[in-house]
Amino acid sequence: MSARETIVRVDATYDLRVRAGDAVQKGDRISDAPAQQVFAPVSGIVRSVQFDPQNHEFVIAILPTA
Repeated sequence: MSARETIVRVDATYDLRVRAGDAVQKGDRISDAPAQQVFAPVSGIVRSVQFDPQNHEFVIAILPTA
């Protein structure tokens, strides 16, 4: 993980709207969870999406664009 990356943790009960390699703009909705509206905090490229089984979360790494 790079120090420049922004990490977003999202409940894994619902699907994500992003995949690794996707471009996102600040404010784009990144999760389909109806009760947890999660939006991209920065504009950039989704570098990775990993599942954390201990916390039942997706861990999304976004590399900000200049």
